[in-house]
Amino acid sequence: MSSEMSTPTRHAHARRFLWISLAGFGFVLLGIALLALTNRAVIWSSSDRFCGTTCHSMTWANTAYQQSPHYRNSVGVRASCGECHIPYDAEHATAIEYVKLLLFKGERGAKDFWFEANRAMATEEEWEKRRPALSHSFENYLTRHNYITCRGCHSLESFGGPRSPMKLVIHGGMVKANNYNCLACHTNIGHTYSAPSPKVSGWYTAEQAASGEKLFEHSCSSCHGRKLEGAAGPALSGVTWQQRFGGAKLLTVWGEIKGPMAAYAGTSFTTQESLDILAFLLQQNGLPAGKQPLADTRELSDTLPEK
Repeated sequence: MSSEMSTPTRHAHARRFLWISLAGFGFVLLGIALLALTNRAVIWSSSDRFCGTTCHSMTWANTAYQQSPHYRNSVGVRASCGECHIPYDAEHATAIEYVKLLLFKGERGAKDFWFEANRAMATEEEWEKRRPALSHSFENYLTRHNYITCRGCHSLESFGGPRSPMKLVIHGGMVKANNYNCLACHTNIGHTYSAPSPKVSGWYTAEQAASGEKLFEHSCSSCHGRKLEGAAGPALSGVTWQQRFGGAKLLTVWGEIKGPMAAYAGTSFTTQESLDILAFLLQQNGLPAGKQPLADTRELSDTLPEK
């Protein structure tokens, strides 16, 4: 009797196990589908198309982004909106980092939706009024996250090309100290709101150039000559200067001074000392002095004349 009753019981247990297994498998598939949809939503909402066209208030920021080196450059690599503005978006996030990414996007998305719904920046004039505060807020965000979005794309080991020594020397110290301030030198890397015509004078003062001359004579003249005519190192005036730096940013010349020139001389220059030497080189290459000295690397985004 008990044997006959045990058979239906076994079948009932088998059916229950089957349903539990199928339900568990269904929940796993549902979880995978939800994860895939969430990830797809994350990618879509971080895309340039979404950021640049969905929000009306981003119209002017998007135009400036399309004029920047992060959008169009000589190597053909584009940094997207999400890679710059969303933590961990530019690298392979761990599970915990991915959760942080979702929380960040949720908070930022809610704020953006609120301001967009209330048309807080409905006109370009309103946008321009708010832009300084928004830029300051973004810089604070980068500082809090130790420029994680920049480091997600850029690696010290990946620098290559003829100017690598400069890049390695300058950036190597930042990497070693784990202390970054990318915008101090690369102010307009993500958004270029205007394209002013290059200046040809007024970047430095005569007093600054005189200070730079003393530094150059002490540390650099043995390689480049007392009159910049060249010796062990290349000339830094005339045709050679024009070929090397015509059309280049002041930042490029400053980087050569702060990086390889100092390294080859077996010394180091503070930021201000290298700016003073730059002032001397500008003076010796016919660029007249102005009323304000070079005192900040943020001032180095201007371009030297090509001829």
